Amino acid sequence: MAQTYQRNASSADRLPKRAGIYCRLSYAPDGSLEKVERQEADCRDLARRLDWPVSEGHIFPDNSRSAWQKNRRRPQWDRMLQAIEDGEIDAVIVYHGDRLIRQPYDLEKLIGIAESKGVRVASPSGTRNLDSPDDRFILRIEAAQACRESDNTSRRVQRGLAARRKEGLTNVGGARPFGFGVQVGTKEKVDRETGKTVQAPVYDLTRHCLPEVRGIRGAADYLLASRNQKATVRWINERHTTTEGNPFTSKSLRNILTAPRTAGLIEHDGEFFKAAWPAALEREAWEAVRAFYAASSAASPYPGKERKYLLSGADGAECGRCEETQKEAGTPRKEIRPSFMRTKPSGGRNRKSARIYYCPDCKGVGRNTALLDGYVEGRTVALLNDERFLGQLNSAPDQPDLTTELLTLEQRKAELTHQVENLADHPNVRPELAFAALASFDTKITEIRSRIATTAEDRLLARVAGITPERWKDLPLDTRAATVRALFRVVVLPTRMRGPGFDTSSVRLERRRPGGR
Repeated sequence: MAQTYQRNASSADRLPKRAGIYCRLSYAPDGSLEKVERQEADCRDLARRLDWPVSEGHIFPDNSRSAWQKNRRRPQWDRMLQAIEDGEIDAVIVYHGDRLIRQPYDLEKLIGIAESKGVRVASPSGTRNLDSPDDRFILRIEAAQACRESDNTSRRVQRGLAARRKEGLTNVGGARPFGFGVQVGTKEKVDRETGKTVQAPVYDLTRHCLPEVRGIRGAADYLLASRNQKATVRWINERHTTTEGNPFTSKSLRNILTAPRTAGLIEHDGEFFKAAWPAALEREAWEAVRAFYAASSAASPYPGKERKYLLSGADGAECGRCEETQKEAGTPRKEIRPSFMRTKPSGGRNRKSARIYYCPDCKGVGRNTALLDGYVEGRTVALLNDERFLGQLNSAPDQPDLTTELLTLEQRKAELTHQVENLADHPNVRPELAFAALASFDTKITEIRSRIATTAEDRLLARVAGITPERWKDLPLDTRAATVRALFRVVVLPTRMRGPGFDTSSVRLERRRPGGR
């Protein structure tokens, strides 16, 4: 803006009646307004030199707002355009041209709104009249140059991030991730509330915070054993807070347990890279946690209530009567829909605290909750102490390195996906074969993740093998329910028995394999 190009002399000679000031800072992570206020002061000095009156109600500061991305939001920019369109201001003063416009489409929008209004734009390097074709021509060149510089900056940033990924590092910023960070020093930082400079800790994020890592591993074990998100959140809140000092929620805990960082990985465009920091959670356990959350989200978008009864809910005892009805109707075995038991008060003046399991579909099968729980738990503890079962559990073949196999498949799938998306650059790739290969990758990846989830059940059974009845009662209810589920499919059948006692013949416990389902 070194010169002024003006064809309309009357428009050029007149002074604006009301000028607005636009200020913008792309990045202010600490919320500081100092640099934006400095821009405003420079603009006011320019207004005094030009003898342009500044409208105090039309100062437009966009703090920590980018003008580069097409999907960015600049509320003060939008307010300024509205003020021009409504005739509230007829001039805009900016610290520098690229503070106002960094994309050609922004300039065209401004020109379209300011058309025939004689709007002037000024910066320390010169002034422009938006009604002047010559000035619009120069502004378009400057906007194109600013856009090119933004693109060049983006390329440099992307190259830097790619280099960091190769080194197993990621971009820094934000709160310290839970489980990582050992303080190695301090740095000065502006406090958002007081505006004062304070000493903030500096962390080495490639090193474990050991107490928090134990919390991550404990939460993962508890979740996989209990299959209950709310109970797991309660468990970790009794021991830890987030790195910002807040209680965990279902969402915040899920974000930590499923984050690639937790498994010692970096994710980019769906592809995983080995990170420079050690994993806080073994890859197999991490995959099992991700599989649980994926299945849970598919079944229900909510974390679910905390478990109160051993065999209730969508993974508990099933109604044998509903199963037989479907079989008699000719339903194929694989298509039979299980009817899971629920609980309710049993009723009666002398049984106010008693409850029963019942089938909500046929309403023809029910059992006393305490008696059915006692029978199933007794059979479970007996099996966990059976020598033959322990021998089968101990002799189960070791799983191969599933995590390495999974990582290799994911990387190969990502490479093939990239080739499919850029077929013009890979003329030797046949699309029909590539799509078939992608489907094959999906099948194999799903299979391995299922095997990893089964391995998590194996670990649970190994922990409770040989347990005594006394220790069994001390286990959390969620852990006992997960153990029963790993060992048995509980099917409750109709019974003709009436009066006291429990008909064990009307309960079918179908053994699952020793290592899980």
